[in-house]
Amino acid sequence: MADTAQHLDIGRVLNNTFGVIKRNPLIFLGLSFLMVALPQALIQMATGASAVGVDADAMTAMFSSPSMIGTAFGGWLLFVILSILLQATFIIATVKDLNGQAVNLGECVTQALGKILPLIGLGILMTLGIMLGLVLLVIPGLILALMWIVSSPVMMAEDKGIIDSLKRSAELTKGSKRWILLLFVVYMVIASVLGLFMMPFAFAGTVGVTIIGLIINTLTGAIQGTGIAAVYVDLRIVKEGGNTDALADVFA
Repeated sequence: MADTAQHLDIGRVLNNTFGVIKRNPLIFLGLSFLMVALPQALIQMATGASAVGVDADAMTAMFSSPSMIGTAFGGWLLFVILSILLQATFIIATVKDLNGQAVNLGECVTQALGKILPLIGLGILMTLGIMLGLVLLVIPGLILALMWIVSSPVMMAEDKGIIDSLKRSAELTKGSKRWILLLFVVYMVIASVLGLFMMPFAFAGTVGVTIIGLIINTLTGAIQGTGIAAVYVDLRIVKEGGNTDALADVFA
């Protein structure tokens, strides 16, 4: 039966998100470390940025050197591609786990790679639309971000094109945007609490700051990637009264 409330169940999404990570820690935390936390740390080192500030001399040197600019841009582009690949992998893995299936890392990554180019195109279009909305009146950008939040899971699970994925995401999130926003606030609170627990490491200097960044980015990367997939699954259940069986068949 469909949820009569017809909106996202925050408790169920949180339970599914942390449950999936708990059952597959090596996959979700390991991939998040390798594909999000570590690249971010390397980029920060290359640009002179850190969790507590920016090295002004390093930044000046970087922007005065064409080779450094190219290196920084290349690092940023690689990070974006890895983030998209990670999100796609987590979508597949999350749906499989929630359906009670074994999660095979190799299969998940291979299937994610098969969609990497459309996902990049989707990411570019979403970013441009949201940025335009933010520049205009802020609120339209926020609405678009909430409306399109499950576009990537739609593309992966339902094999839709870029425009159709955006339309489908808008359909699924209708009536749940405020709940998705509230869920985002909950995740922000969790991230802030994690940051407070990590603060003692900051007194260890550069090494401590680097450790803080690696731990926090690993955890938040896993939670964010898994959370978006969990939101998509829950919206499907709410809107269509189904379960994860049909979704898991797509990734069989």
